[in-house]
Amino acid sequence: MRNWETPFGPVYVGKKAFQALDAWLLEHRETYSHVLILTDEHVHEACIPFILGSLSNLGETSILEIEAGESSKSMDLLGQLYLAMLDHQADRQSLVISIGGGVVTDLGGMLTSTFMRGVDHVLIPTSLLGMVDASIGGKTGVNVGGFKNLAGTFASSRGVFVQPDLLNSLPEAHWRAGWAECIKHAYLLGSPVWGEAKALSELDRLRTLLPTLMEAKIQRIQADPFEQGNERKALNLGHSMAHAAEAQLGPSLLHGDAVAAGLWLEFDIAESIGLCDYADVAAMKNIIDQWWPARLKLNEEMLNRLRGDKKNHAGTVRMALPGAPGASVTLTEVSESNIKKALASYASY
Repeated sequence: MRNWETPFGPVYVGKKAFQALDAWLLEHRETYSHVLILTDEHVHEACIPFILGSLSNLGETSILEIEAGESSKSMDLLGQLYLAMLDHQADRQSLVISIGGGVVTDLGGMLTSTFMRGVDHVLIPTSLLGMVDASIGGKTGVNVGGFKNLAGTFASSRGVFVQPDLLNSLPEAHWRAGWAECIKHAYLLGSPVWGEAKALSELDRLRTLLPTLMEAKIQRIQADPFEQGNERKALNLGHSMAHAAEAQLGPSLLHGDAVAAGLWLEFDIAESIGLCDYADVAAMKNIIDQWWPARLKLNEEMLNRLRGDKKNHAGTVRMALPGAPGASVTLTEVSESNIKKALASYASY
């Protein structure tokens, strides 16, 4: 097992991660008046029995189950969860354990950081995307009016516990969605991890790379916890266009599939304005085309959707764009013509 201390709480990964959580529960469980588990309908069936069977010190719990999918990251559902917690007699001494993918951990973080001005939170990610990205770093959020994570907080937790065996229940589509975030992290790390990513032929092999890919994010969070500089903004690579694609196409689009398209588009933009060499752009496009051969049906409506991006400044669209593998990103203004050119290239490629 590996573990790190971060500004937003400890992170554990490995087959002994649940042993670490159970030891923590042994020490702290009696201090909590209630323990509530937030999960979705699919994870409840596939993972909860295994998790509960691994935690002998958990004690009595209540389960809050939501519908699976991005549509659950809403203010309406957040309000329903506040009232559900009251129905379960939750108070400021309650603990919430979020068990699920990025939707559940994002929503759980928003819920726990705002219910009665904050209750303790533990995260158990069950998806590849959740393990390498969404559960780490303290960002929480819900979508508002079609804009991704428009409302959110930075929030600490009592720990993120990553047990790779939970990936055994993951559908193939969600393996691929998580792979998109892994590609981003591998590029930010540079050689040799980027070389391994380009050569990868079976996604199951990502289990061995999991701690390394998690560390790519953790290092940047430790250096720049609240995204005041470019270190943490680098993690937004591909995400400006990805979030706009999600806003245009709706909640049926998996976040990772949107990130894959976003990487393709933003690397195209980076080349067109002279930030990234042709060979590096071609390598990124090749890996995206290999794993996502079908194009998303994107159009210029994305230009309007981009106005809700949190990196924007004074009415201008800004993106975190790549340089060479392992190099710093550049936060730069991007023109409407750059975006239209990239969309046309993506559609016709």
